[in-house]
Amino acid sequence: MVEDVVRAEHSTSPNKPIYLLGNSFGGCLALAVAARNPRIDLILVLVNPATSFEKSDIKQLLSIFSPFSDHACIAITALLNYNIDNEVNIALSRMKSGKHPLEAFGRLTNNMSSSLKHTNILDKLPEDTLRWKMELIKTAASYANYRLHFVTADVLLLASGADRLLPSKAEADRLQKILPKCKVFFFQNHGHSLLLEHGVHVSSIIKCADLYRHSRKYQRVLDFIPPSTTELNEVDKASSDLTFRTCPAMFSTMEDGTVVRGLGGVPADGPVLLVGNHMLMGIELISLAAEFLRQKKAVVRGIAHPLLFPKKERTSSEGHDFFDFLKLWGGVPMTYKHIYELLAAREFVLMYPGGYREALHCKGEEHRIFWPDETGFVRMAAQLNATIVPFGVVGEDDLLNILCTFDDIRNAPFGKEIMRAYSSHLKLRDAAHEVIFPGVLLKIPGRFYYRFGKPIPTKGRQDVLTDRQAANDLYMHIRAEVESIISYLLEKRVEDKYRHILPRLWYKAARGPNAEVPTFDP
Repeated sequence: MVEDVVRAEHSTSPNKPIYLLGNSFGGCLALAVAARNPRIDLILVLVNPATSFEKSDIKQLLSIFSPFSDHACIAITALLNYNIDNEVNIALSRMKSGKHPLEAFGRLTNNMSSSLKHTNILDKLPEDTLRWKMELIKTAASYANYRLHFVTADVLLLASGADRLLPSKAEADRLQKILPKCKVFFFQNHGHSLLLEHGVHVSSIIKCADLYRHSRKYQRVLDFIPPSTTELNEVDKASSDLTFRTCPAMFSTMEDGTVVRGLGGVPADGPVLLVGNHMLMGIELISLAAEFLRQKKAVVRGIAHPLLFPKKERTSSEGHDFFDFLKLWGGVPMTYKHIYELLAAREFVLMYPGGYREALHCKGEEHRIFWPDETGFVRMAAQLNATIVPFGVVGEDDLLNILCTFDDIRNAPFGKEIMRAYSSHLKLRDAAHEVIFPGVLLKIPGRFYYRFGKPIPTKGRQDVLTDRQAANDLYMHIRAEVESIISYLLEKRVEDKYRHILPRLWYKAARGPNAEVPTFDP
């Protein structure tokens, strides 16, 4: 039946991938269909597949309890499958989101009691139900395992570390060695019924694994879809502490040169190329992207160093890390091809000409920009009639104190060897580059300040395309604008009586946690 549906779908849309999501026994079915249809573009999402049934403890356990009725064996299986840790995590999550502890506890006890009540249906099941299901799984596992070497599809394998029914973690290791295109996501504290447990979002995992695509070939720019509500909530949780500490103040410049608070001076429609300076470790990115989504309803597509897009074949972290969030928010590796595609799609594009050299600057280099003499992005913006918006940001020096940097480590004994080995571990595309992340110490938090300069339209600027000097003049003008904005913010932030955290805390305590904290008069 599954195969018939897959073939029918493929006949109507032969150039589109087909996703098969198989859970446990369904994982065996998905593998079998993929093995029998190697020419169809399939993407398999396997959740604790039952291909490991012959090695499972549940098989031996049920053989021990075989003298008992099938109803008793099914009840034992259900109890083993029940994950009390998941119910506790749900309750804790509800309390963190503002629910009263008694309400969260009541939800926990109700869930537990309802799970136990489900055993009441056992009397209605035929006596041979369990034996039939076990034989079905055994046959499916054998069929799929025998044909694994025929599977050529992309495979995303989700494996639970606390699966008490199947050895899913060990099975994930085995399948990844056999299947040629297999990526594994481990969920250490989750049980067998992974899809029913708290905090598991399959669509997000598919996107983080670079497996969400519209055609046979994955295209990072064109296959992007904006973050879902669930993903936005996860970003809010992950960034709430930084936002609370830094309380970003954003300004923009209108067409007449007036500086206003907010993003009113930034064009409403793309293509827009935002060009500015990095703070240490790029920590300004989070607030910038969040504010554009909140105020402009626009997803900012960031251009980032290729090392921030590692090829993760195995992931064991609970939840999303920084690299995942970068993908979910539409980040792309730095290539002119990607910039061209983004601007052609009329996107809001975020670019840092200073790159990682600026983001990993040394002591005493705060607020300096390190831009190469490359005018390529200026010409590309003019070719696609994009509006360039220069911007500057300051405040990292009020948040972090640099302990050791690139130069400190390089000059230490064996420092060069350490940096070379670390750069090799990161698999930088340019072998001549050496990079290491600086050691930092948190300060009593200050505030982040952003200002977006007067928009620079490039429509009709044919001279930028044909005259190298005109392109260089525009590039130097943008650079000078960024430096001027940085100087402006450093000067004006002294006037902000809410620059330090205590006045901001008092203000929010009096007016509510979501109140916008005042700042200097622009």
